[in-house]
Amino acid sequence: MNAIKTAFGTDATRDSLSRGAKRALPVFVGALRVMLYAVLAVLRPVIVATLSGVTLVGLALCLFFATLVPGSHFPMGLVLILSVASASLIVVFYAVMEGLLPQ
Repeated sequence: MNAIKTAFGTDATRDSLSRGAKRALPVFVGALRVMLYAVLAVLRPVIVATLSGVTLVGLALCLFFATLVPGSHFPMGLVLILSVASASLIVVFYAVMEGLLPQ
């Protein structure tokens, strides 16, 4: 009984499965990268327009309240931080898209 080995238990089969898995992993990762890039490319106009709008509205509000209503209790620091963060997210979004770009 011990002398009989199944086909799966042989070293050649294990080597073949190992080589197949090593070849399949880069293909799977490449397919995942292309799929994520495609989703982000479709959503890019919406994401960039939203983040740009948040940035511009925040900066306009800060400018308006700083010049025309100087004594208000407007949270200027918070809105400036939000504006800078949304502008930074645009840069991060484009960096992620560049990193996912198929080669």
